[in-house]
Amino acid sequence: MKKSGWFGVYLVLLSTTSLGAFFFFHDRVEGKGVPRSPSLQEDKEGLNEKPLRSQPVPEPEMPFAQAEAQEKGFTLLKGGGYLFEREDGVEGVAVPGMVLLENGLIELFACGIGGKEHESVLRLECDIHSLDSALTLAGFQRGRIKGSKRQKGRIGDRLIALVQWKNAEGRVITHRAEDLVIHAGRQTPMPRIGWVYVGRWYEANDPMSSPKNKKTYKILMAASTRSLVTTWRDESALLDNPMPDAEDDSLYYANPVPLPPPGTKVMLILRAPSDKELKEIARLEEEWDE
Repeated sequence: MKKSGWFGVYLVLLSTTSLGAFFFFHDRVEGKGVPRSPSLQEDKEGLNEKPLRSQPVPEPEMPFAQAEAQEKGFTLLKGGGYLFEREDGVEGVAVPGMVLLENGLIELFACGIGGKEHESVLRLECDIHSLDSALTLAGFQRGRIKGSKRQKGRIGDRLIALVQWKNAEGRVITHRAEDLVIHAGRQTPMPRIGWVYVGRWYEANDPMSSPKNKKTYKILMAASTRSLVTTWRDESALLDNPMPDAEDDSLYYANPVPLPPPGTKVMLILRAPSDKELKEIARLEEEWDE
């Protein structure tokens, strides 16, 4: 073939590839290339939504404004949020955030500012070190995930995560965080298993120290990765998913049925499980141990 012929073939291939790339990235931007939540892809009548529905849970309304939290005597955190002790005796931490995704595959339930926002249901707007310190002050102890081969020591405390937001009428809605996530294998919301407080620290070498006088300092891993509440196993996270299948990164999706639209302001509440919630966790753990 003559050079001019080869050049023509080259131009055709180049234009075809460029056009294909254009439509691929256009679809990604428009959301067409993003995996959708599995149970809602067909049934336009909404019948497939039934297994994904969940009822709001009864939980005292928490202040959305820092000034209101301060009036109640709660301890404000740097960067947003507060450490609380309610009239019912329950202690915990509440931090503000925003809904990022209402559909699609996720690896985190909540990230920090500048974290994996493209695969997180929520973005929390707080200082991560302050959040970690507040969890410790609330009496929670960090530790490893049950069955972890990389970490040693005690198992971290189990925490319940709840999300509050105001609907169009101004009424406060509260859901368990698990209800806002689809477990694709079960085709239901994620089991109400809670999250484990990992809050892992690691030692890093001080680059200013000399080889003869080597110094190290400790870093909170979550402050580096900004992974705060995960669905996919991430031992650098502040709170990690204890489910045995959490190592599968294709199982968890945002649940569009209960989730409000992206941009909705929320409060994430972290507290210890009640006796009833502990029994439910124990029952679920027995199921996966069988």
